[in-house]
Amino acid sequence: MEKTELKEYQKLENFRYERKFRPEILDFRQVENIVLGSAAFFRRIYHPRYVNNIYLDTPELDCLYDNLMGKSERKKYRIRWYGDIKGHISGAVFEIKIKTAYRGTKNSFFLNAFKLSENFTNFDCFKILKESDIPIEVLDEVAGMKIKLLNTYRRSYYRDVTGIYRLTIDDDIKYYNFKDNFNHFTEYVRDRNTVVEIKYDEEHNEYAPNIINSLPFRMTRNSKYIEGISNFYDVSF
Repeated sequence: MEKTELKEYQKLENFRYERKFRPEILDFRQVENIVLGSAAFFRRIYHPRYVNNIYLDTPELDCLYDNLMGKSERKKYRIRWYGDIKGHISGAVFEIKIKTAYRGTKNSFFLNAFKLSENFTNFDCFKILKESDIPIEVLDEVAGMKIKLLNTYRRSYYRDVTGIYRLTIDDDIKYYNFKDNFNHFTEYVRDRNTVVEIKYDEEHNEYAPNIINSLPFRMTRNSKYIEGISNFYDVSF
């Protein structure tokens, strides 16, 4: 199958399931070979691209602890863009991810272009949010939050033979401890593992076990935000 260009960003209009796996030890090529050889007949779609995220949280890390404690409904706040991690950033999106167990959706708001440099601060971040087309009630919701983490990873895309179940493989994962100023983007922690995720609309959940069981990976509640934060903060699990 010839790979096609991926649309820069697709808003999520409904609830979907997200099943995650962290194959231990295996590198990207080994994981991809298993995926392509599975009974679900996954095939590559689109070209791989780098995904970058700035995560916002309260000073007390409320979003993180809501996740760790398994709160029935929890939210995650992030700015996402694709391509280079710094410099002139266009096409970025502010997302509020809403999760209930494995089921989730997200609210998305496109942001004005901005520059991410070593002098980028919390003030700059919220200035961008305020100057973009974001409802006042959303701005009130994130008031008082701060940048807690920056991460980047390469994402590769696949779809099963039915076209219903999408799978992604994330590798070359890096976590940056985002300080309030003078971020030189030279010090980071690399995650040597890969992350596999299967995504599908909730109406297709009944058949999903057949797809999930076609892979020899153990399902987990992996969160890149938690993985990243644990490298820089004293977090109690």
